[in-house]
Amino acid sequence: MMTDTGKEKCAHTSLRNEVDQLRLSSNHLKNLVYSMSVVMSERMEHTQEYEALLTLFDTVRTHINDVQESGEKISELLDPCALEISKSK
Repeated sequence: MMTDTGKEKCAHTSLRNEVDQLRLSSNHLKNLVYSMSVVMSERMEHTQEYEALLTLFDTVRTHINDVQESGEKISELLDPCALEISKSK
């Protein structure tokens, strides 16, 4: 049977893994949006749709940055928890 400290450590590790996955996914999305914007600018620079798509890409990029900032905040909140768990061993 797992102790409360063991359960807390397991939960902390699981949450840390989820945050790491969130960071990785948001970085992949950021790279994808950048690649798409490069292709779009090369092929559509002088079209009417260009400005609308540029606004859309900027909005997506902003949301990705928000996700990354949230992941960072969660990581910062997890750090003191990790110290508490290791102290209670």
